[in-house]
Amino acid sequence: MLNGKVYVVTSPELINAVNRSSRVLAFNPFIAQLGKRITGHDEITSQIVQHNLNGDNEPGYVTEIHDNTIAALADPTSIQNITSTMLDGIQDHLDQLIQEEEAELFAWIRHAVTRCSTTAIYGPENPLVRDQGRLDESFWYFDASLNRLILDILPSLFAPKGHTARAKLGAAFQEYFRQYSPGQSQSSAMTLRRHLINTKYNITNWNAGRLEVGVLLGILANIIPTMFYMIIHIFSDEQLLQRIRTELEASAIARSSDGSTQTLKVMSMRAYCHLLHATFKEVLRHHALGSSVRYVREDILLDGKYFLKKGMVVQMPMGVIHRNRHAWGNDATSFRPERFLADGSEEGGKNVRQTNTAHAFRPFGGGTSLCPGRHVATLETMALAALMVLRFDVRPADGGDWVIPEPRQESMATNVFPPEKDVRVKVAGRAGAEGVKWSFSMG
Repeated sequence: MLNGKVYVVTSPELINAVNRSSRVLAFNPFIAQLGKRITGHDEITSQIVQHNLNGDNEPGYVTEIHDNTIAALADPTSIQNITSTMLDGIQDHLDQLIQEEEAELFAWIRHAVTRCSTTAIYGPENPLVRDQGRLDESFWYFDASLNRLILDILPSLFAPKGHTARAKLGAAFQEYFRQYSPGQSQSSAMTLRRHLINTKYNITNWNAGRLEVGVLLGILANIIPTMFYMIIHIFSDEQLLQRIRTELEASAIARSSDGSTQTLKVMSMRAYCHLLHATFKEVLRHHALGSSVRYVREDILLDGKYFLKKGMVVQMPMGVIHRNRHAWGNDATSFRPERFLADGSEEGGKNVRQTNTAHAFRPFGGGTSLCPGRHVATLETMALAALMVLRFDVRPADGGDWVIPEPRQESMATNVFPPEKDVRVKVAGRAGAEGVKWSFSMG
């Protein structure tokens, strides 16, 4: 699969045709090809994973996991529970951040969100928090080594940190699932469903632990760089910062009678803070640079014009698609959140609500492989940015101008790459909001 011809698709119209041909142009075969190399599960489990991979005749392991993950992460109550738990933890990290006054921004986000987002998924027994050996850091060693692990050439020698980190993570989740009790666990619905499906297919706890290492990639690898770029884009643009603060204060804040307590209403923020949401989408358009891939299961004439041969690969590079001038206008390379607003068109640019750009915006993939966690990722990223914008003034620690760092491609499984270098910032309580106690509600 990885040695044949690659068809590169950059036209939004042809991407739509790819999405419509999901039975023939499929993502799941890559799970069979790369899954074992990524997680290190055993051969028996690999056979279970590969059986009826595309669900052509009856459900298979992969299709059941996929469908149940979608169901768990599309449920509004589940989304709110996950987000609420994550923000409960983040509040403590924000309180500590203001006391420390300075921080490496990406490192702070990575540490805080890794712990809080995984606790929201796995509950109080989250191995990444309970482990005293800083297992949260092990995940990032694994992520940084993923390309070498995928090569699967003596990983203990050529990717020793990643190989060791994967083993530590797998062992920790093996123990987690050994003690897991469906009737008593406070984990998310997604984790409960995965456990029940693993049990149904006789996946051992050792292999369940290894498979869960792959799940962590979906939970963490893209959202944390996205949060970093979201925050840095807002604070580096004074006009955008003030407009977002005004929007939040008008539409998503509840105040006590004396003004001493202010509460971010998270669902109101999602519904009414259109500029904040547009900024999130523009961050993704600007920084989601990975590629969507499909395997050609049988010969097909794509869109009635282009012959694709069985056994080859289709690649859809986001970095090219997200800068398509036909879709996004002459300012496609510029950072302009207003393009996602109903009244945001400007000369030389395009308003996406007035043009057909649905297939030119692919940070979450598309078609049948559309990211099931996109709603949670959107809500968590917007809420963290909102809390920081409302509570803090943030500026470069050296007193100079903001510089948005270039991305560093570490993993072929990541769409939003981490920054090439971190940005050290000075954090202070927001001027004019001294003494205010901040909280959140899911209202």
